[in-house]
Amino acid sequence: MALYGYDVFNWNGVMVGLSLGAYGLSHALVQAFLPGVISKWMGERNAIFVGLACENVALAAATIATQGWIIFAVMPLFALGGVGNPALQSLMTQQADADSRGRLQGVLASVVSLASIFGPLFFAGLYFAFQQTWPELIWLVGVGLYALSIPLVFGVRRPPNAPQPD
Repeated sequence: MALYGYDVFNWNGVMVGLSLGAYGLSHALVQAFLPGVISKWMGERNAIFVGLACENVALAAATIATQGWIIFAVMPLFALGGVGNPALQSLMTQQADADSRGRLQGVLASVVSLASIFGPLFFAGLYFAFQQTWPELIWLVGVGLYALSIPLVFGVRRPPNAPQPD
């Protein structure tokens, strides 16, 4: 986001720092206070969809943003995208039997670690390949990846013995 703002909106160091700070702060606040509340209010599956929808809208808005303030305006949506991950982990854990839950958590941690390594490499390479001609492509690819995950979420079913949301 910072390099994109620098390239597309001519942000200086102060604006890049403000964007990174706002992004981090908004994510920290959402992660600290909202995932449990939203999951209890609408159920884990719907919380996943809320996260996907918020993230997709924010990515789409970033794709068509013509001014830098738009990126700041959609930061709350980027942050709200984070409510889906805890809900997804909860649903996955409910579907694993007691003996498999530790293994599931290990696999999830491994997948997150691999994504943390290869995701930045992929998106940095993509950005630099299209930086001069189509820098917005990174946001569009994000939308596409999230769109691909929606059928997977539709396939997640609540186990028969799981408590129903209020």
